[in-house]
Amino acid sequence: MAFAVLTASAYDLTVGTSENGSISFKVGGEAVTTADAGKTVTVVIAPNDGYVTTAVAAQAYTSWGSARAMSLNPGLVDAITVTGSANEWTFTMPEANVEVSAEYIIHIPTPAEETAEEDKDVKNVAVIMEVVEGQAPVTDPETGITTIPVVLTAVDIPAQADATAANPKAITVEVQATTQVGNTVFEVKSIAADAFKSKEPTAVVTQVVMPETETALPVAEGAMKPNGEPIVVITPLTLLDDYALMTPLKDNYEASKVKAVVKAPNKFWTISSGVDIVLPEGLIAYIVYIDGAAVRYAEIPEADLKAGDVSVIKANNGVLIGGQKDESYDIVANPGNQKSGTVPATTDAKSYAGNQLEPVIESKNYAAGQYYVLKNNEFHSIKANTSKVKACKAVLRVK
Repeated sequence: MAFAVLTASAYDLTVGTSENGSISFKVGGEAVTTADAGKTVTVVIAPNDGYVTTAVAAQAYTSWGSARAMSLNPGLVDAITVTGSANEWTFTMPEANVEVSAEYIIHIPTPAEETAEEDKDVKNVAVIMEVVEGQAPVTDPETGITTIPVVLTAVDIPAQADATAANPKAITVEVQATTQVGNTVFEVKSIAADAFKSKEPTAVVTQVVMPETETALPVAEGAMKPNGEPIVVITPLTLLDDYALMTPLKDNYEASKVKAVVKAPNKFWTISSGVDIVLPEGLIAYIVYIDGAAVRYAEIPEADLKAGDVSVIKANNGVLIGGQKDESYDIVANPGNQKSGTVPATTDAKSYAGNQLEPVIESKNYAAGQYYVLKNNEFHSIKANTSKVKACKAVLRVK
């Protein structure tokens, strides 16, 4: 039996794997689905919103089977050299059909700034994310918005023209809990081990701002030590104790590099935490008590606040703070008594004699008429317990 070799003047151009983007072809500027052997084919990639192209591959295959189906027979499938970058690539059409595939990553611009010069933004910083395995995207039938759970895996920092590898620029990266691009919302569920290790030698991440989330984001071991040394982790006040006691942040916590930044809402405000916190300079801590029908406060003696070389508000105590309205203060977790890897306690430690303020370590409801909350420098009775008091505040128990 004899076989004849059949030739064709034009060969098919087909798309293989291209999840999160589309692929089209051009020859001489015209859109095509076939091309003659020897022609230069331009591959045009159109990533979905929030994605960028990372790799493009092409394979030649025979007319009687696809590149994937024939991949077990190397004699019938050949890889083709594809050159280019970003969203435009080219190759020379062989005497065979060609299937082109592309790979993509989630690549989202993110707030970042130079820590040494706060008036100078660092442009074009992006975070790279991967879809969480085993968690399917969810589409809201009313809005059509699809939420995709992701892991933050890396930061993409451009070269810094005014810095060198010997003297790199210090960068603060602000993690966004969610980022919407078109009809897609990327929701960060965790932080990977090398998330903040910069590949650009002229920049180094020295601070990370964690987002306002209901619970602390799981952080992989080493993530907050991208260059071997612990970096500053700035958390929401409500999650300060959770991040401070998180085992992968042990070195950051013990180096006093886990903190919250709080803007004073008024001259007086209440505070509590599941870990000891350093009393910032310029602030005064008070107990609050009921004297007859009057609410009174008294400064906590320095001896009761002293912990080594610093003054601290001890864990699980509600206190009144006095300072400057609208001033921002660093609330630093102090690694004095609470050990890394433990769960923050929620009970009142009652460390300060006569104090009737109770800590709110976790947001909760309080009985109407039994508790007062501070508002506009005055304590007001809770009239209904339908609204939770936010964590890290304090309530005044009157009954």
